[in-house]
Amino acid sequence: VGLIGLVAGILGSYVSGRTFAGFIIYWSCTCLLSIGVSIGISRRQAIKSDEQFWSPATRRVVLAFLPGLASGAGVTLVLSGIGAGRGGSAQDAVLFVPIWLIFYGCGLHAAGWFVSRGMRRLAWCFIVCGVLALSGAFALDGERMSVNWLMGATFGGLHLLAAAYLYFTEKREPTP
Repeated sequence: VGLIGLVAGILGSYVSGRTFAGFIIYWSCTCLLSIGVSIGISRRQAIKSDEQFWSPATRRVVLAFLPGLASGAGVTLVLSGIGAGRGGSAQDAVLFVPIWLIFYGCGLHAAGWFVSRGMRRLAWCFIVCGVLALSGAFALDGERMSVNWLMGATFGGLHLLAAAYLYFTEKREPTP
């Protein structure tokens, strides 16, 4: 997911175009791709470990994460309808980045109560980055802030940092 976010941030300026709708559609598709990849990886790990994929534990994590994700999607639908009606540019979407970061962080934090403590720490990183991005959006008035680079750096970068953290701190089964 980190690589998807990072690559999407780099390519976003070229692929999503300079329109408000292009930005929203591009990053919504990136989100769906990331969710699909996450589900695929989780399913593969469950099969490899000979465990049930949709276990009670998995349901708890998903149901805890869902309100934050659904709230972000709902706010996106409402605000993108307003923005698209005005015919805005991609820079007009600058407020979506902090909104997505904060809602995603809240969803991660809720899900983090059922998994490792590191997940809640990662959630706080997303929330803090969202608040900082919100203050930057108002301070810069969206003019100089590259929304695609910001998305790539936060969603991609924070997920890659989390992966590195897990790689070095997670206990592994000894291999025979």
